[in-house]
Amino acid sequence: MSDNDIVLSVIDDPGIKSWLERAVDDPFRVEFVSRSDVTRVLRLLEATTAHLVLVEVSESDLDQSLAIITALTSARPWVTVITVCGYANQELLLQSMRAGARDCFLAGNDAAEIRDRLRRHQLVRTGHYGDEARSSVNNLTLVAGADATVDTRFLTQNLAIGMNRRHPQWRCLAIDTQPRERGVFYLEAGNEFTLENLLASPETLDETLIETALEEYRPGLRLLSGGGAVGEPVGDRSADLFIALNRLMQMFDHVVVNVGVMQSRYWVRALGVHARHLLVGMQPLVDHVHAARTLVHDWRSHLGKGSELGLVVDGYDSAVPPGKDEISETVRAPVFATLPMDWRHRLMAVNSGRPILEQAPRCAYSRHLGGLLNIMDGDADTSRGQGLLTRVLGR
Repeated sequence: MSDNDIVLSVIDDPGIKSWLERAVDDPFRVEFVSRSDVTRVLRLLEATTAHLVLVEVSESDLDQSLAIITALTSARPWVTVITVCGYANQELLLQSMRAGARDCFLAGNDAAEIRDRLRRHQLVRTGHYGDEARSSVNNLTLVAGADATVDTRFLTQNLAIGMNRRHPQWRCLAIDTQPRERGVFYLEAGNEFTLENLLASPETLDETLIETALEEYRPGLRLLSGGGAVGEPVGDRSADLFIALNRLMQMFDHVVVNVGVMQSRYWVRALGVHARHLLVGMQPLVDHVHAARTLVHDWRSHLGKGSELGLVVDGYDSAVPPGKDEISETVRAPVFATLPMDWRHRLMAVNSGRPILEQAPRCAYSRHLGGLLNIMDGDADTSRGQGLLTRVLGR
């Protein structure tokens, strides 16, 4: 049996589960997942080439069902979602289809008919084989750390500033999932609206909300704090995150996220398929090298075919081993950049709340960061930015 014959079923009702086990037999295999665990559904989709997902819907918890459907179709657009319900309801069916479902099975229907419809959906998706590893957006940069001592917050804010300066025609968004009490990142910028607020009502996310809730830090660049959103979102909050981030990627030309260490595993597994770049920050320490190797080995399978994974070695000194070639060989990933400590200029930038690229554009850190931006620009399709701007702004 191939992975294409696996049908993932997001179903809790014991009666529907029992019926499906009998109805969807050979040549399919049904894998059941709890409705409260959307993350596990996505992990299974990433681990296999399954294209069919059955989602239980009922009037009693319709909002949760619709959130799951929207999360699946937003995060994994190649997947065919089919709803399963205990009885026919035209309004329920209509709302499910609007959320992204392609068909609806009524529990208790003839097993042969159900298997025939599954085969037809399977054949339709065969023409899209391989789409599962491609993102329709591909404009996300995730910045993770191999260790908590790596300052991915400082790195992410300066990447965002650098992108904004190089591509003034782009609309960029920088998200700090691990903010502190004062401002967003280390910058002198306050914003009461946070990712936590956004996850509370992701359906309200539109251009008006962006314009009113997220002030421009610089023309073309907006900042979003994670608020109190710590830990791995579960259940409905997990679905809300997929919906919100997918929508943000549609609205901005580039989104860069500081995922740090605490939440890095969750963010990479959940959104890696959309990542243009996954940057793993580390210091030239043996412990960091081995930690980065483990993370890179785990994360490669969660990236899309258009994704680039690279190491950023912070606090690098070429006179002290290990050298960047040895680090790259051990971790089995390319070193995109080595950044000097340059503590004096970093300290001034952090304490003043100003970008180091503006405060000390000729310092060693700024010059080396420019090399990292050159590499990222070389991987990016710069024409993509103008296309998104035209689509979003109607120009």
